[in-house]
Amino acid sequence: MSSVAERNGAPRDGALKYLVYTSTASREMRPEDFESILRTARERNRRVGITGVLLFRDDCFIQFLEGPPAEIDALLDDIAGDDRHERLRVLLTETTTERSFADWRMGFGTPRSTRSTGTDGVRDSFIDLTAGEDEGVVRQAAEDFSIWFKVRERSARV
Repeated sequence: MSSVAERNGAPRDGALKYLVYTSTASREMRPEDFESILRTARERNRRVGITGVLLFRDDCFIQFLEGPPAEIDALLDDIAGDDRHERLRVLLTETTTERSFADWRMGFGTPRSTRSTGTDGVRDSFIDLTAGEDEGVVRQAAEDFSIWFKVRERSARV
């Protein structure tokens, strides 16, 4: 009999790959494009034990993926070959034993732009991720979006 971890697509040793990438839409994205992406992603991810979130704003995708390393690598290869994306850039890759998005086979969000308040230290995490210039800033922005998405989803259920 297989273990719960194996049935959920996690390797026996518990090691999962956490990856964040950004890419640019190669054409105007329509609602049916997102429906297609999410339907395909959710089915595949359910089968292979991948969880994550896809964000889209200003023609940019940011996706957080976590799951078995070989499955994440195969998925990234498929995404790189998808004609809806261009300029794919991996921002962060880590090994982890805990999922940040365990409840989502593929969550989806369209965060709004943050207007400048003129206050020092206020930043737009989406821009921090897409700029991807400093690993510490990217890591913090990824954590910020993880929290944002979870709060948004809980609020939608209430």
